Amino acid sequence: MHEAYNVEWLLKAPTQVQFECVTAFDDTVLVGSKQGHLLVYNVNPKPGDTKLDVCLLRFNKTFSKKCISQLAAVPELEILISLSDGVISVHTMRVFNFPLVATLDKSKGANLFSLDVKRVTTLTGRTSVMVRMCVSVKRKLQLYYWKKDKFLEFREDISVPDTPRAIEWCDETLVLGFRGEYKLIEISKLKQEDLFPIKPQEPLVTKLSEKTFALGNDCKCILMNTEGVPIQNVPVKWKEAPEAIEYDEPYLIAIENEIVEVKTTDDCTIQQIALPKSSARYICRSKQGRLYVASSAEVWCLHAVPLAQQIRRVLEDKQFELALKLTSISDESEDDKRSNAYHIQNVYAHNLFEQKQFAKSMTEFLKLNTNPYSVIQLYPDLLTKPEMLHAKMCDRDSEKALLALIEYLTEVRQTTVGKSEWMAGESDSKKHNLMQIIDTTLLKCYLLTNDALIAPLLRLNRCHLKETEMMLKKFQKWRELIILYQTNNMHKCALDLLKEQSQVPESPLFGTFHTIMYLQQLGSSHIDLILEHATWVLDQNPEEGLRIFTEDLQEVEHLPRPKVLDFLLKVSPIVAIPYLEHVINVWEDKSETIHNALVQRYREDIVKFFAEEKNAEAEALRAKLLAFLETSNHYNPHMVITYFPMNSLLEERAIMLGRLALHENAISIYMRMLNDVGKAMEYCENVYQKKQEGYKTVNIMVKLLN
Repeated sequence: MHEAYNVEWLLKAPTQVQFECVTAFDDTVLVGSKQGHLLVYNVNPKPGDTKLDVCLLRFNKTFSKKCISQLAAVPELEILISLSDGVISVHTMRVFNFPLVATLDKSKGANLFSLDVKRVTTLTGRTSVMVRMCVSVKRKLQLYYWKKDKFLEFREDISVPDTPRAIEWCDETLVLGFRGEYKLIEISKLKQEDLFPIKPQEPLVTKLSEKTFALGNDCKCILMNTEGVPIQNVPVKWKEAPEAIEYDEPYLIAIENEIVEVKTTDDCTIQQIALPKSSARYICRSKQGRLYVASSAEVWCLHAVPLAQQIRRVLEDKQFELALKLTSISDESEDDKRSNAYHIQNVYAHNLFEQKQFAKSMTEFLKLNTNPYSVIQLYPDLLTKPEMLHAKMCDRDSEKALLALIEYLTEVRQTTVGKSEWMAGESDSKKHNLMQIIDTTLLKCYLLTNDALIAPLLRLNRCHLKETEMMLKKFQKWRELIILYQTNNMHKCALDLLKEQSQVPESPLFGTFHTIMYLQQLGSSHIDLILEHATWVLDQNPEEGLRIFTEDLQEVEHLPRPKVLDFLLKVSPIVAIPYLEHVINVWEDKSETIHNALVQRYREDIVKFFAEEKNAEAEALRAKLLAFLETSNHYNPHMVITYFPMNSLLEERAIMLGRLALHENAISIYMRMLNDVGKAMEYCENVYQKKQEGYKTVNIMVKLLN
C-alpha cells in the first residue's frame, strides 16, 4: 500500500444546516442542504503551503423551498441543474445567486437524474459541449438534450419495471440500478438487458469510461462493459459495503463506515483513510486528482499525492502496471510520458520474467518492440549450452519459459522484424543476421519442446548453418539434418549421411528408400552425384534402385539417358532392359540410340540365356525382341543387324532384312533355313499390303510360292 491521496478537513456546515448533496468542478464546490440552501465554496491551495484555503462565495438561503436532493453543474454552459421537491430545475451560474432559469414541469415526481456531458475540441481549438439528461420519474425515464438555453425532449419516455435508484450514461447505453437488480438500456434500439440480481440494498453505479462501469453488490464491485460482459474475472472487494463509490483514474474510491478505501480496478488495496465519527455519505470528483467527501455536517478534500512521488513508490513496490497507468495521466510532455512508460514497461517485463510469469513477460516485450536479441539473452543456457537446458526440461518452469519464448519469437518474425524502430536504417545483412539468430533460437526451442516443428522451420533456410548442424547431430535428428543439407545445397553431405544411416536398423533413415527419394529430386545438373550414390543402392536392391531413374518426376525424366544407360550397363546390367523399356514405352523416347540399345540388350541377353540353357527366359525375351523389331520405326537396321549372328536368331535377321528391303534374302531365310512356307507367305503378304519398298517383286514371289 502507499499514500495515493492526502485527506484534509475543509469545512463544517453552518448552524442548523444539514448537507444533503454535493457536486464540484475545477476549484468550486457546491453543496445543497436539507433546508433548501445552496452553499458555494472556492477551494485553492494556500500560497506557499500545501494546505487548502476555503472561501464561502455564496450562501443562498432561498435557492429552494424544499430539500435539495441532487446537484450537477456544467461549467462550460454556466448552468446548474438541481432536483428539489421532485422537480428538475435549471439555474444560471452567470448571476450571483444562481437564479432559476427554467423548471421541467414534466419532471414532477422525479427521484433522480443523470447527465451525459460530451466535450469535443474543434479544429479551431474551441470546446463544443453536448449535454443529455435522463430523469427518473417513477417507472418512466425521460430523455432530454440541451439546446439554445433549454432542455428539449429527444425521444419518447422509456418504461422500466421499477423506480431506478441509480443511473449512469455510458455512451449510448443507460446503466440502471434498482433495489433488487441492475439493467442496461440501449437507447437507439430501446433494448433492455438484465444484468444480475442483488440483495435488497441501494444500488451503486460508477462510470469508468464510455464503455465500462462498476456495479456495487454488497461488499463487492463488478466491472462490466456496455455489452453486459464482465471485463475482469475477479471483482473488486471492499472491507465493508460502500455508501458511495467514485472513480478517479486509476483508482476506485469508496466511502465505508468511518473510512475511505482506495483501490485499483484490479482489486489491489492502495490506501485506507480514517474519518472518525464522520458518517460520510457523499463523494464527488471535481477534476483529476481531487475529490470531495461529505457527511451531513462536514466536507473533506482528497487531493492526490504528486504523481511523480506515487510512481516512485509503486515502482519500489513493483506495482508496474499501476506505475504505467499513473504515467499515462501525468501532466508531463508526451515525449517524456513515452520515455518513462518505456522504461517502466521494460523493468516490468524483466520483473515478470524473474517472477516466472513468462507469457506475460513476452507480451510486454512485444508491446515494447524490444530487440529480440535482448530477449533471447534472458536464456543464457539456450545460447551456449542447450543440452544442459535439455536436462532441465523436467522442470515445468523451464518448459513454460521456452513455450513463451517460442510464441514471442514466432510473433516477432511474422510481424515485427523489418518494421521495428530498432531495425530502421539497418543494412539487409544485419536484418538477415537477426533473422538467423531468431530462427536458430527457435530451432533450439523446438528441439527441446516440439520437434515436429523443426522441419518446416528448416525449409525456410534462415538458421545458422554450422550451429544448426551441430545441434541436430547432438540431438540425433537425422531427418531434420537431411533437410538442412538439402536446403543449403549440401547434397553430398546429405547423401553421405543417408548412406551411413541406411546401415543403422534403429535409424529413421534405415534402408535405401530415403536415398532413392533424395536422388530423384536432384535433377540433371547433379547427374554425377546421382550416379555416384546410386551405385550402392543398385548393389543392395537393383529393382528399387532402378526407381532413381524411372520415377514419374520431371527431374528424373530429364536426366541424360545415354549417360544413365552407360552407367547401368557398367554397374547393374540386369536393370538396363527395364530402364530402356520404360524410357521407350512410358516416356515415348524416339531416339535411335535408345532403340538400337534395346535391340542390342535383347540380343545379348537372349544369347546369354541360350548359352546358359535358360531356354524359357530366352524365348520370353525373344518374343519381346521380335515384337519390338516389328513395331519400332526408330532403330537403325543397317547398324543393329551387324550384331546378330549368321547362324542363329534367323527370324530376327529376316525382319531386319525386310526393313532394308532385301526381301529375297528374308524369304530365303524363311524357306531354306527355317523351312517355314507359312511364315514366308505371311511375310510376303505383309510387305505387299503395306506397299513397302520392293513390294512388286514380292508379289511375283508370292505367285511362285502358290
